[in-house]
Amino acid sequence: MKRGKLIVLEGIDGAGCTTEAIKLKDYIDLKLKLPVHLTKEPTDGPVGGLIRSILAKRVGTPSHDGTFQTIEPHSLALLFAADRVDHLEVDIKPKLDGGIVVICDRYYLSSLAYQSLHMDLKWLEAINAKCITPDLTIFVQVPPLVAERRRNRSRWHVELYEETAKLERVAENYLQVIELLQKRGHNIVIIDGNRPPREVQRDITAVVKPLLTTRATRRSKKNEPAPGELQLDIGFSEMSGSEAEEAL
Repeated sequence: MKRGKLIVLEGIDGAGCTTEAIKLKDYIDLKLKLPVHLTKEPTDGPVGGLIRSILAKRVGTPSHDGTFQTIEPHSLALLFAADRVDHLEVDIKPKLDGGIVVICDRYYLSSLAYQSLHMDLKWLEAINAKCITPDLTIFVQVPPLVAERRRNRSRWHVELYEETAKLERVAENYLQVIELLQKRGHNIVIIDGNRPPREVQRDITAVVKPLLTTRATRRSKKNEPAPGELQLDIGFSEMSGSEAEEAL
């Protein structure tokens, strides 16, 4: 059985990653007819539940000046890393080993972009060093003010990282970290999310399709297997531009 593919959706809060992840799951399931699993971070597991409470400002301690302080940033970063390791071992890796496509709404790129507001990037990379590299990461890029308007339509409170001033810095961090990881060979694609939903979804499926399908799989439907084209999966990052266009 072929190993499944790990696809990650990333973006600042309000970028629409969750919505696009759901749409992508439906596309892979209904259009490509492939087994697919949608998951998220922080998870609904024991550590993920604590993280969500911290982000919602429901966990913390009163300080000497009477203000309410959330957990120390390094401790929060370690919680994110612990939740991610548990997520990988309990959920993601078994699905991938079973040949299932896994879509993850946020992954370690979120930690590198958000938590580097308060701490060293190299340390964050170190505590996430055991994470497997996604086959494809899609960064949905949306201006922070647009993201703020979207959040205001659906939420009644502001979470820990959701102040627009912070998200402007997070957006810059995302682009810097993406450039760094791309130079290391990571397959990361930036999609303009400040457009009509249909256009955003079209561009996302356009980069996902060649990761999951080949000419061999389509020819097999016609009982015309081509010599040298018997592999079921080709990573998008392993193809040249011309090959990717042909695979589309």
